[in-house]
Amino acid sequence: MKILAQVSKYLFQYRTAIAVIFFIVLVFFAKPITSTIAHVLVFIGLAVRIWAAGYIGPAARKNEFTAEYVISSGPYRFLKHPLYIGNFFLVLGVLLLYNPPLWLTVLYIALFVIIYTLIALGERRYLQDKVPREVAYKFSNLKGELSTLLMLFLIYVVYFILIVFASRRGSF
Repeated sequence: MKILAQVSKYLFQYRTAIAVIFFIVLVFFAKPITSTIAHVLVFIGLAVRIWAAGYIGPAARKNEFTAEYVISSGPYRFLKHPLYIGNFFLVLGVLLLYNPPLWLTVLYIALFVIIYTLIALGERRYLQDKVPREVAYKFSNLKGELSTLLMLFLIYVVYFILIVFASRRGSF
């Protein structure tokens, strides 16, 4: 169990760097398409993240497991890890937009599930001793989501550049 705790802590600490590396590889293999369902998935992911972030606040942006309380209201009433569910929808939407080869799509989905399952197990272990509960949604907690919006902005800028480049080559 000690190894699981160390692995989950490491993955949690470097989750953003891992995502950036995955995105760079995704761009390299991209054959972007226009897809309404992809944009809907991105929107759903962002909406779930904003709903959850209003409850969890800045603790979600730290590079280590931290919590002042266990959240049991809002999306946390229905899901144990709504931020990760939101991320999953974001990843699915971006994968559909960038349209990489099937093997890379399957690999990314599998790695996402493995990485976030390990992180969730580590978080659960960390929170087992936390008893106080909090229920209030706070708009001030959304400051951390600015980085999500900036990352989505970058993802869409690269996507539109790839679409324009592909249409000029005639491969769109």
